[in-house]
Amino acid sequence: MSQMKPSGKGRGRGRGRSKEAINSSATQPYAKATPTRSRGRGVASVETAVISHPSSSSAIGQLEYDNNGNIINPFTSKHNKKHMNQLQPITRKDYGSFGREIELYTNFYEVKYDAKMKIYIYEVEIDLPPQVLKKNRSMAMDVFQKMIHQYRCPYFQNACPVFDGSKLLYTNQKLPQLDKRVQLKVELSGENERPRNIAVTVTPTSGVIDFQDIKKMYSKESEIVPHNHFQFMDILFGFMPKMTYVNFGRNYFPPGGEQPNLGNGIQLWSGSTMAMKAGQWKLMMNVDEKHTAFYKEQSVRSFVREVNGDRRIDSRSMKTLNDHLKGLQISVDHNGYRRRHRAIKLTEEPANRLYITDNTSGDRITVADYFRDNKKMPLQYPDLPCIQVEPQKRAIYQPMEMCTIVEGQRCLRTLSDEQIAKIIKTSAKKPHIKKEVVDRSAKNLFDMGRDIARKYGFEADPRPVKVKGRVLPPPTLVYCEYDQKITPRDGVWRNARMNRGVSLGSWGLICLAGQHEVKGKEFYDKMCREAQKMGMQIREPLSVRYCREQDFRSVVKQMTRNFPITFLYVILPMKFTTAAYTDAKNCEIEFGIVTQCIKLGTFARKFNPMTIGNILLKTNNKLGGVNWEMTFTQSPIVQNLGKTVFNTPVMIIGADVTHYTRDDGGKPSIAGVVCTLDQQCSRYASRLKLQRHERGRTSDEIIRNFKDIVKDLLLEFRHYNKDVKPQKILYYRDGVSQGQFVQTLTEELAGIQAACKELEDGYTPSITYITAQKRHHTRLYVADRRDADRSGNLPPGTVVDREITHPIFFDFYLNSHAGIIGTNRPAHYTVLWDDSNLSPDMIQLLTYYLCHTYARCTRSVSYPAPTYYAHLLCARARTLLNGIRNIDWYNGCPDIERIENDISVQRHKSFRDIAYFV
Repeated sequence: MSQMKPSGKGRGRGRGRSKEAINSSATQPYAKATPTRSRGRGVASVETAVISHPSSSSAIGQLEYDNNGNIINPFTSKHNKKHMNQLQPITRKDYGSFGREIELYTNFYEVKYDAKMKIYIYEVEIDLPPQVLKKNRSMAMDVFQKMIHQYRCPYFQNACPVFDGSKLLYTNQKLPQLDKRVQLKVELSGENERPRNIAVTVTPTSGVIDFQDIKKMYSKESEIVPHNHFQFMDILFGFMPKMTYVNFGRNYFPPGGEQPNLGNGIQLWSGSTMAMKAGQWKLMMNVDEKHTAFYKEQSVRSFVREVNGDRRIDSRSMKTLNDHLKGLQISVDHNGYRRRHRAIKLTEEPANRLYITDNTSGDRITVADYFRDNKKMPLQYPDLPCIQVEPQKRAIYQPMEMCTIVEGQRCLRTLSDEQIAKIIKTSAKKPHIKKEVVDRSAKNLFDMGRDIARKYGFEADPRPVKVKGRVLPPPTLVYCEYDQKITPRDGVWRNARMNRGVSLGSWGLICLAGQHEVKGKEFYDKMCREAQKMGMQIREPLSVRYCREQDFRSVVKQMTRNFPITFLYVILPMKFTTAAYTDAKNCEIEFGIVTQCIKLGTFARKFNPMTIGNILLKTNNKLGGVNWEMTFTQSPIVQNLGKTVFNTPVMIIGADVTHYTRDDGGKPSIAGVVCTLDQQCSRYASRLKLQRHERGRTSDEIIRNFKDIVKDLLLEFRHYNKDVKPQKILYYRDGVSQGQFVQTLTEELAGIQAACKELEDGYTPSITYITAQKRHHTRLYVADRRDADRSGNLPPGTVVDREITHPIFFDFYLNSHAGIIGTNRPAHYTVLWDDSNLSPDMIQLLTYYLCHTYARCTRSVSYPAPTYYAHLLCARARTLLNGIRNIDWYNGCPDIERIENDISVQRHKSFRDIAYFV
């Protein structure tokens, strides 16, 4: 088989596809898997048949290896055409029924459609450089509008065309005058802008979107989700909002008005996001609130003053300013019309010392003199730098005081902690308030596009869809060696004597604050008093030291030389640097000491029993103790869950991949994988993997060499359990979008099976593969306020698996945590594979119960603890990776394997079976 390639390099809505891709996808709808860019990250295999539920792990198919012993991946291999469609997500086998019924409102809105409607596709090519259209997306829409206005009568007649803003034009009827390639001249001009003529070429395609395909999907005649149809519907409903709002992707922001200030010339804009979804039995529009940081429309001089204050612009502040300004659109109007430029950087010389060549006289003059003599516009601030604008080779400079930052530009830089805190505080709303805001936004968006939607046979209902959910009962937790049982209430419970508390003997304390701020005796007394209540024994510290941040490592080295210290508490100062925390965690790698950091603010202001209790929970878990356990005796289905899953050796795997931003200089992605070693889900083994990605390409979500990682974890499980292997493997995977389901399932499930085969021939444990997604826009609200928790949110344990779920996949939404601030976001789970034959009730209950095994606090968390721990493991690796300096990740070609080993604690045997990252 030939290697599959994406049909284009577009993003978001599938922009940038070739004409051949349009023709083939529309005239032969979704006959086989064709990778294309999805709405999420990565490459999506979207038009594929979905296979039924597998009966055993042998259904995966026998693995094949190349000459080097590597797995031949059926998804990407050129030599395995027969495996092409073998690994597909399973279909829904049933619905859950366990739990107390509850009525809920959603942020989904029903959309009715005309099954007889056919949509015709044309390709549009605008004769402007691609980089111009990419950097100024609104220009393409302006050209389209002018084209329709100028050529309505001869070409478009009674049709109602819509444009995707890039290359595709859709119409609700065939256009007889455009049955062949036509080139049109469009005159583009705006207020205070110079007019110009632009050539636009319109080419017919054989592509037709037939809404009979949607009808077949819902009548179960087809197991295909026609994603091209949903792409078109997103474009249609977003077409009119694009004309009025500032938009990117499927997000729409009304311009103007008072926007909260985030500092550094950045504002917080509030808008909406809107996406068409395939509900279980009908089409639905998902609308949610969206908050994004935008640059404020103001003069560049004012912007520089906001960022730099009244300080002189030195080399350090110049770098910060250039990081902000590079790529920003600025406008000038000193030529009598408004013109936009793309900024490159600030000049090192001010306007009165920056020389240019006068095109009229050929003399060398300063920028300040040029504007005074040629433009008759003396500069008020000639001692300020100029802005160099594109194109770079022409050396064009604009005085700072004459430049204005164009409205509606997103801030793509990494925001500071203070700015993120402001966003959270500003955007958090009580559930009933958020529902009103979203319902109002949905009505406004639907009203804007109602007329054009009706011409395509669509009608959106502004009333939110109502669904029935179920509230699952929480697990019973046992403490004090099974002598005390506790049932969480509203996702929270009180601490008690730990089920298996450990003794903390060989420990030390290092304080990076002053001795007058932290007294070692006070710290020990409070910890010891609370530890006795919780069933832990804490002896006096072997050493207490006070030092500065820069002396930390030498102090630790001296302590370990003089005392057999195995655990170290580190109190960080009120304003500590990232390097201080990194150095503390580097102790684990360099000296094999488990560490626990405590902020001085925590010690000084709220070192109360609850806070100390949470610190001791982490301490006990890091030392190998068991804080609490779950029992499975409450009801027949809970008893069945315990017998089916936990009465046999089971290993629960959690995995996550984290990526650096564009500001971080090409650092590799980090894959973190953890697994449980005991039936109490308290002992963990872990592995880290660094994954380099090519410059300019999106980060890879697939975990490479997954077979080797899983094999290592299986060996750790067998070692811990004295040569017993797991008979069941439950795999919870975080961070995978729907468009990546097929590829991750194919590669990672194959990796698990291959690891089992290499461990022992004929070893085939049952495997359940579940993805957990938090990056979605589904919100649920109680219909009766009496059903809400104390914050007004859904009660913990609320599960929804009907109406708003996928028409084919086996998925469900679960809100497993209590609300604290704002509106809860339920986690979205999709079961991609299950040859354990677990019922929907058992999978939902198991997932909810695992949210109660998070060792850092006595609360249920938002998704299962193994997945949460994988995220914490990635965060720990990120901290350590940030501490490695003087590496050019793009051009230096660092030794990834060596660095991977440098940030790994696996060299110390004491770390092999503890959750040191908690």
